[in-house]
Amino acid sequence: MKINPQNQNNLTQPRPSYKIFNKWEVVTNGWYEALDSKKLGPGKALGVDVAGQHLVLFRGESGKVYALDGFCPHMGVDLGIGKVIGEEIRCFFHHWKFDGKGQCREIPCLSEKKLEVKTATYKVQEKYGRIWVYPKSEAPYDVLEVPELEGQKVSYSFGKSYKRRCHFHVTMINGIDPQHLSTVHNINMNMDVSIDYSEKDTIDINLEGETPNSRFSEKLVKKLLGDRYAYSMKYQGGCLAALSVMKGVKLFNKWEILPTLHMLFAYQSHREGETIVQPIFLTKKRNFLIDRILLLFTKLAFKMLQGEDGEVYENIRFNTQNLLPIDAPVTKYIKYINGLTPSLWSRQIPTEPKPSIRKKREVRV
Repeated sequence: MKINPQNQNNLTQPRPSYKIFNKWEVVTNGWYEALDSKKLGPGKALGVDVAGQHLVLFRGESGKVYALDGFCPHMGVDLGIGKVIGEEIRCFFHHWKFDGKGQCREIPCLSEKKLEVKTATYKVQEKYGRIWVYPKSEAPYDVLEVPELEGQKVSYSFGKSYKRRCHFHVTMINGIDPQHLSTVHNINMNMDVSIDYSEKDTIDINLEGETPNSRFSEKLVKKLLGDRYAYSMKYQGGCLAALSVMKGVKLFNKWEILPTLHMLFAYQSHREGETIVQPIFLTKKRNFLIDRILLLFTKLAFKMLQGEDGEVYENIRFNTQNLLPIDAPVTKYIKYINGLTPSLWSRQIPTEPKPSIRKKREVRV
């Protein structure tokens, strides 16, 4: 069995410690993907693990979905094996019954009508054909929308979920590392970067540059797609990322008729040392055939990059001792992650890290 690199070289290559970034024991407040909506029919309950927290999701007869802590507060039986009755769920073991707000409504062995027992509940939203859960009973914002598609009807398809042997905070850096476009993907572009923190718990990073023109393949791309190229990333809650590619391209450098391709990535820890990623492909709703074609192109674009990036993130032991000035987007992204709010799903509430024994060194070029 291959050793996880996160557990190696701790003494010879010490890493800076951060408050939240790259911390498996911390779960920030944000929207976490829980389940395909189709798997939870009316009157059905399921026990699910979301970011390390065990929950019960159940859909009442009205069609509304509720999320509660997954274990009955009486003796801890999994409520996922319980029975849905109307808009309430009844524990399989002793038939304690709870409503969607977590309030216990019935204990069969007691005659008292007033019951003080209550269990924690969590905000739920259904979007893009998935069920999403926020680690509090109320959420300050909705599930992330791709900026170019905000307020519009969209078509979507799902990619197959996949795992990475590093924290998802590290995996999420992939889209904002301009150096690797050249070194890994052989795309030689000098890109200007703009970063915006204006919305709560989000960071927008836009990258734009001139299409390279040194090799035959680059000249062909430039002739086909135009002189300029841009793409953008938007992160929310440290667990959701929207990627838009093919922005501003012009067919034969004349016509702006090529659509931008959009992807959404939902991240969470699967277990210690392993991340699970659910890709979702999005496009503006037009008609069934055009939507299917555009979603297919989006999926193919993702697949072209996924394998090469997988070689990196399956074998990385992320370290920030020697970041370069060109790594400014990564530095600001780490600052953004450390400014998020830890949730009660965390196994440990973070404190300010102690300074590293070794002085951080910036390499200048």
